[in-house]
Amino acid sequence: MSRAPSTLLIIEDDSDLRDALVEILTAEGFTVAATATGDEALTWLETHPPPALLLLDMWTPRQDGWRLLDLLHQRHTLADVPVVSISAGEEKHPAIREVLQKPFDRDVLIACVRRFVHALH
Repeated sequence: MSRAPSTLLIIEDDSDLRDALVEILTAEGFTVAATATGDEALTWLETHPPPALLLLDMWTPRQDGWRLLDLLHQRHTLADVPVVSISAGEEKHPAIREVLQKPFDRDVLIACVRRFVHALH
């Protein structure tokens, strides 16, 4: 029996960066979903299985990354989902496993994601 591929969820309000992340990671064989805000991410999380990894911009409109992390930490089904922060700063939160410092290059992004998730090919 084959398993459905694990999905990466990207939360990034910059549409150009979000689109680039989706394009790069999809080309590398990952299944990717993307939202612009924490509110959209919460809606997505309520209707899908937990993702294999969250790539989270910490400063999105409305529901910022900090509030989203706190909400995820309170939900037992999502508390163990690894989170990689996308930020220009050194973000600290118990749920953050790694920080991708902006700007980052393609190879750094792919290596970071591969530490947590295996691609389809």
